[in-house]
Amino acid sequence: MKNKIFAYTILILNVIAAWISWWVLWGAIIGSMRHVWLFPILAFGFWGIVFTLSNIFVRDRKFIHSSFLASVIGYPVFFGTGLHLLVALLAALFFVFIQVQTKKEIEHGIKVDFYHLVSHTLKYFVTAVCIVIALTYYFSIAQQSAKLSPGFLESKTLEVEMEWGLKAASFVLPEDKKELVEEINNNVTVDEFLSRNFINPGIDSSMDAVKDIVPVDSTETAKLIGNAAAVKMQEEMLAKSKQDLAKQLGVNVVGERPMKEVLMAYIDKTEREFFEYSGTEKFYIPVILAFGLFLTARILGTAVDIFLGLLILGIIKLLRVSGVVSLAKEQRDVAVIEYSI
Repeated sequence: MKNKIFAYTILILNVIAAWISWWVLWGAIIGSMRHVWLFPILAFGFWGIVFTLSNIFVRDRKFIHSSFLASVIGYPVFFGTGLHLLVALLAALFFVFIQVQTKKEIEHGIKVDFYHLVSHTLKYFVTAVCIVIALTYYFSIAQQSAKLSPGFLESKTLEVEMEWGLKAASFVLPEDKKELVEEINNNVTVDEFLSRNFINPGIDSSMDAVKDIVPVDSTETAKLIGNAAAVKMQEEMLAKSKQDLAKQLGVNVVGERPMKEVLMAYIDKTEREFFEYSGTEKFYIPVILAFGLFLTARILGTAVDIFLGLLILGIIKLLRVSGVVSLAKEQRDVAVIEYSI
């Protein structure tokens, strides 16, 4: 009875985890979710755990395939029909393929190697999920193209590009530089960004050097002159920095404009030059973004895969110790080749 209850439980949890994952993915794509990395990782991570357990410990294909069907039904509920139905169908085929491969690994093995089974199942699951996420993003843009103007689509595409670029930069930048990404995300203006990070530190060091020369008991007039000189120096350095930035990026740089918009203008300029040179249309940018999203998700999935694998092995150990699941031995006839030499 324990085993049946456990089997039914993980099949039900598989459906619940799938629906939660589709809902979280839908919120991340439409932009209603703030933590577009954390929540999908948690949702799909939970799904990966129960999906792996159901593939290993449920034998009856009728039950497990019914669980897959109920899981996939949640996809069009959030993303609608049309092209998204192709993604739902592909997801169902992926899950059936993973289940078949997992059962083959179990049947062909002389002993049950849970480490190999978990690693095998998770590898396929993570890859399938990354493909589904990338296709979902692409088809979401494709369906919007009939309702929205090309200019609006390009603007939204640039926003997503900028968001993913800043997130990627936050992973590789050292800790002392991650504040730059945070400032850009908070729509800091060009003047504020340059002043905080490049101009003010330089002026402060210059003023410190002056203080070392000027006596401490200098007159108030001298201090006012020094402050005025510092303000004048700041204005000149800020104007020079904006000129250099405009020359380097090849776009118009306005001090009151958010730094994020300047960077988006640079991305847009670079892409237009590329597509004009290659003779292709800018609408192919979503394809590139979808592919980039797949690679990014798969790289993150590799790290999550390792953690989930260890967690699932721990869960299996607890299930075996508690007697919820158990192993049995059986005799089998195995065919071998009769070699002549």
